Amino acid sequence: MKRKLEPMADFFNARAQKYDEVHTGHINGGATTKDLLARYLPEGTRDILDLGCGTGLELPAVLARFPGAQVTGIDLAEDMLALLHERCAGFAVETICMSYFDYDFPANQFDAVISVMSLHHFTPAQKLDLYARVRKTLRPGGMFLNCDYIIDSSLLSRLYFALLRITRHNPGEMHFDTPLAAHQELKLLRQVGFAQAEVVWKQKNTKVIRTQRY
Repeated sequence: MKRKLEPMADFFNARAQKYDEVHTGHINGGATTKDLLARYLPEGTRDILDLGCGTGLELPAVLARFPGAQVTGIDLAEDMLALLHERCAGFAVETICMSYFDYDFPANQFDAVISVMSLHHFTPAQKLDLYARVRKTLRPGGMFLNCDYIIDSSLLSRLYFALLRITRHNPGEMHFDTPLAAHQELKLLRQVGFAQAEVVWKQKNTKVIRTQRY
């Protein structure tokens, strides 16, 4: 593979200033999805965990609907988090600069967990573990919303992982897209105990999956 891969945090720190433009102008449904998640969140949402929050593009709409909410955002890229704090000044937003795989998810802590264009770099096994922890950290009735690069073909997904193996890097170590198919994502969520999981919005390969802890 000729393209030189960059460590995940380095990749996003280097592109922090252009991130908003790329995600709203060059990704299918990019501008729409920044307001979309707020509409799906359940009434009375107070505590929100944002996985891979980046510059917080999705948060103004969320905080406009729930101005008293407490948001905890986790991201690897400190330069992105600095921009998030500028965007969300005046609101109760705490950020943690780390991998969300290393986060100690507290039990029954959040009314909602959200993620936007972040989870398409990991294996089914990695996601199975993460989704189990997401379910644990949600309060009963809490909602998980994942807006991500999600494809329609598991065959194509296997091709992406085969290409990554050629680079001799582990999934999630370097910036390299390895999206799963929608049916794979739904299966993983159901395996960890989310009885109902569904794609509620899509535009080409950008999809929103919603599920709740009952």
